[in-house]
Amino acid sequence: MTILPLLSALLLSFHVISQPITTQNDQTTLLNIKQFWSNPPSLNHWNQSTNPCTWPEITCTATIVTGITIFNQDVTGTVPPLICDLKNLTHLDLNYNYITGSFPTVLYNCTNLRYLDLSQNYFVGRIPEDISRLSPEIRYLSLSSNNFTGDIPVSISRLSKLSSLQLHANLFNGSFPEEIGDLKDLEELLLGFNSFTPSRLPQSFFQLNKLRIFIMTEANLIGEIPGNLSGMPAMELLDLSVNNIAGTIPSDLFLLKNLTQVYLYANHLTGGIPDAIEAMNMQIIDLSANNLTGKIPDGFGNLMSLTNLTLMINQLSGELPAGIARLPNLHDIRIFTNNLSGEFSPDFGRYSDLKIFDVAQNNFSGNLPENLCSRGQLKGLEVYENSLSGEIPKSLGTVAA
Repeated sequence: MTILPLLSALLLSFHVISQPITTQNDQTTLLNIKQFWSNPPSLNHWNQSTNPCTWPEITCTATIVTGITIFNQDVTGTVPPLICDLKNLTHLDLNYNYITGSFPTVLYNCTNLRYLDLSQNYFVGRIPEDISRLSPEIRYLSLSSNNFTGDIPVSISRLSKLSSLQLHANLFNGSFPEEIGDLKDLEELLLGFNSFTPSRLPQSFFQLNKLRIFIMTEANLIGEIPGNLSGMPAMELLDLSVNNIAGTIPSDLFLLKNLTQVYLYANHLTGGIPDAIEAMNMQIIDLSANNLTGKIPDGFGNLMSLTNLTLMINQLSGELPAGIARLPNLHDIRIFTNNLSGEFSPDFGRYSDLKIFDVAQNNFSGNLPENLCSRGQLKGLEVYENSLSGEIPKSLGTVAA
């Protein structure tokens, strides 16, 4: 009667012993990390009797632990000082937990680290001046959505292999270094939602020729957008909204052929909207709440991927280009509070699932487009304070409740 339990014990013992020495050492380290964090229930499956390479939070290469991803697991406390005992660790993702303390300089000992995500936690204090002591192999660094303060140190620009730097949504109240522009492999730069001291955009940022995503929303920017954007040909998403940027929109903005989204709303931009357009994959254009004048470019009517056109609260004049009404993917157009005039193309609502049509407070005349809601998707319609006439389109009777 005792043979089966004894056999099970022997098999279990054989399983543990049969693990490679490297795996056993890594398992010991991981179990010590779990204990350091007071054994969170979300890591109950971390135990002595199972191979750590089978744990969902752990990535192994062969039998060696190379990655930890503990996302939204209610982990509390600080970063364990023994975490770099995992000598082959290349990937560490602890985002969306309750981890506290200052920046964990213990991570300087993780000499093979390529990916570090400490975002959405409760870190405080300044980023250390010697942050360049992180692994020289690091490509991805996200410290966003924490409570870091002070300056972003110049030394961060010495992490020369960085392709993604995400420091947005902190409490930085100092400066950011223009030397970030020396990170020639940078593809993503997110510095928005910080209260930096009033700063101009460095020209060096606009020479990052691999940069695809650049977000500095609500970053206390002043001055003008540097001209000559040809130094950033890879740009796909540019967001400089909610700042104090003045001057004109660079004339070559829409010559960036890879550009798909641009957000420059809530600044103090003046002059016209550039009419030279080669960014034929544009999806979202938001230039609202500025002081822009002149006409809406006819070229916007050729942007077949455009879904959102937001130009409200400016001083734009002239007619709405007829081609915009025929864009097959347009579902949101907001051009209220301008000086636009003329009649609407009857094609609005005929070629796309129009959901928002907000043209209030302009000088439009004539009839509302008969097909405005022919597809039954319209959710928002505002046309007040114009000079419209005629009947309400019958298609509005198909609006879903």
